[in-house]
Amino acid sequence: MKRLILALLTGAAFATSSPAYAAVKTIVLVHGAFADGSGWKPVADILQSHGYSVRVVQEPETSFAADVAATRRVLDKAGCGRFRGRCA
Repeated sequence: MKRLILALLTGAAFATSSPAYAAVKTIVLVHGAFADGSGWKPVADILQSHGYSVRVVQEPETSFAADVAATRRVLDKAGCGRFRGRCA
């Protein structure tokens, strides 16, 4: 978990130093199988303390289609549109 947090913080540092990503203010975190969104809480807290808006997808894990739909809802609410790769 420490490596994951370090990797995310390093990525955030590069993102904020790069002009192409300077406008990124919303980060959407999606958990993997056999987990839930609560595992992202430490990472979300760190990112929020650096001024980012963080959204964590809580996937139902009932089917792949339901997981994709849940992720799309969060992306749409975050202003990310259809998988553009960057949120507003």
